[in-house]
Amino acid sequence: MAEAATAKRPVTVEEFLAFEGEGDTRYELVDGVIVAMAAPSEAHGTIVGNVWGAIDAGLRDRPPYRAVVGGGVAIDERNWLQPDLVVTCAPPEGRRQVAEPVLVVEVLSESSRDRDLGSKLQRYIALPSVREIWLIDSAVRWVQLWRRAENAWIVTLPLSGEATFRSEVLGGAEIALDALYRNSGL
Repeated sequence: MAEAATAKRPVTVEEFLAFEGEGDTRYELVDGVIVAMAAPSEAHGTIVGNVWGAIDAGLRDRPPYRAVVGGGVAIDERNWLQPDLVVTCAPPEGRRQVAEPVLVVEVLSESSRDRDLGSKLQRYIALPSVREIWLIDSAVRWVQLWRRAENAWIVTLPLSGEATFRSEVLGGAEIALDALYRNSGL
């Protein structure tokens, strides 16, 4: 479960990025509070790897698009989130922050599901560069796709089983749930 790191006052994204933290713990900045993230499960890690593979295959002929695992996204001065995977077409700058994300992927786990489907999702849809959001559950076969359409968002019904969906960010590539969940036990 995500826990608030000790902080005396709200911090900015700039101060957060200077924060060292402890060991391999991943952190996010939420409303100025540094929050430790729970370590991902084996299934979660397998799904993230599979998603990266599917996205990378869809981007091979579409430079300068690239997929970044674990890259951070600055929402505003007091919020910096770390989705599981982000796609951008901005050139690499060697920073912890991914500029101009066009696709955000969150793999939901028991400890993060409510926040991923709530406040994090609301922050991602507010970013003008984001065109798609993929929400993928790591406990059951369940995927929901959010796609920007001019001034609104189109949301799929939850997909399950052997369903597929089309990604406009990936040039219309068909994404099969079987590929996303391969070798995950689901």
